Amino acid sequence: MPVQKKLGTNLEWHGNRIRVVIRVPPSMVPEVGKTKLKEPLNTTDVLEAEREKVDVIKRLRASLHGTKATAVRASLTEQALEVKRLRDEGQLHLDRTGPQEEGYDPEDDALHETIEAVERRHGAEEAERFAAVALGISTPLTALVDRWFAEKDLSIGYKDDIRRSLARLEAWCGRTRTPKTVEAITQRVAGRYIHDQFVSAGVDVKTANKDLSCLRSYWRWLRKRHGTKENPWLEQSLEKPKRRREVAVGEKRPFSDDEVRRLMAGIRSQREREFSLMSALSGLRLEEVAGLRVKDCANGCLRVTDAKTPSGLRTIPAHPALSELIARRTNGKDPEAYLFNELPEQREGSKRDRSAPVGQAFTRERRRLGIEERASLAQRQSNVDFHSWRRWFVRKAVEGLERGAKGYTPWTIANVVGHKAENGTLEGIPLPLGMTMGRYAGATSLEAMRACVEAVKLP
Repeated sequence: MPVQKKLGTNLEWHGNRIRVVIRVPPSMVPEVGKTKLKEPLNTTDVLEAEREKVDVIKRLRASLHGTKATAVRASLTEQALEVKRLRDEGQLHLDRTGPQEEGYDPEDDALHETIEAVERRHGAEEAERFAAVALGISTPLTALVDRWFAEKDLSIGYKDDIRRSLARLEAWCGRTRTPKTVEAITQRVAGRYIHDQFVSAGVDVKTANKDLSCLRSYWRWLRKRHGTKENPWLEQSLEKPKRRREVAVGEKRPFSDDEVRRLMAGIRSQREREFSLMSALSGLRLEEVAGLRVKDCANGCLRVTDAKTPSGLRTIPAHPALSELIARRTNGKDPEAYLFNELPEQREGSKRDRSAPVGQAFTRERRRLGIEERASLAQRQSNVDFHSWRRWFVRKAVEGLERGAKGYTPWTIANVVGHKAENGTLEGIPLPLGMTMGRYAGATSLEAMRACVEAVKLP
């Protein structure tokens, strides 16, 4: 291996290439997120690298100054919002001693002195921006989003969705020269944004409405906490275009019995096969199976302690065909251990469900076995997926009733799978007297649920 020549200041070898390196000042590391900035050069010649590094160093340092300016502006915005809060609460004033002129306004005096201090330190442009925020004339679009997050317990994924929706709105404001402030987004401006960003661009209606829902929620909080007068995103959802009758529309469905046979016989991985068996004979969702611990599988029952809705928290009898699987996976384990303990540990703050590897592996196996259904090439998702095990369980339990099975009712099925039965439907099947039976009748007995579970049998 050839000896590499020694490099000068701000240069280092990275493999067989040379790159420029500059140090980030310690005070800026929290904003930048790293201690050094690096950029590779397209040369291995030391002399050429010395010539090229000058422009690169200037560019990297300019980016640092931009980061610093952004951080300063963010800090000033926070200060201005605090001044606005104090003004709104009548607490902004200066301690003055001695007599004052007639008509003297301590709040106005305090505000002007604060603005003058900002101008002396940061210039007239920043002082003007500070005054606009402090007076409630213009609030930067994202200035209050962290306060909202601190107040409301939102999932990491939903927070990311909100930040992305606001970033798209800010980018559009930049392109259309619309002020990037809360006050500038009127209903008419919101309408233009929706047309430009989603309608003209042909964005999927579901994707667009997800963005609009995020913006609507943020503005709802702004009205409540910041005094914003209107929510421009109300009643702004997009409607799905009506399809022509001859175009088939795919709907999610249960597996057929033939597909169940092919899957149970053809899935190569034991983990995915056992997950499938657990869901098919209990109606549990994928993530509910992944969340089962040893202590949740005791006394011939399965206990769901973490669910999407309150009705999802339930204890149901374990199907007799699951007894061997449960015994093998619980034997000798700590009560707190997961039933499927081989799944990788989740990193703190991760958006991925614990069950994500299983869902992905199952999809690959399902496709390998040729179990796939789409109404058209334009349909993004298959009509069958892992959730089709849960749908199959419900279908088989309903078929049991149709064959004259005794000991349970349609509302029992709803209790077993953790559905809220008040709305009068179960996977599209009408339930008469939905609220009466779903709310007032109370929980189904364990005996009835056992009859329901045991009515389901693999083909």
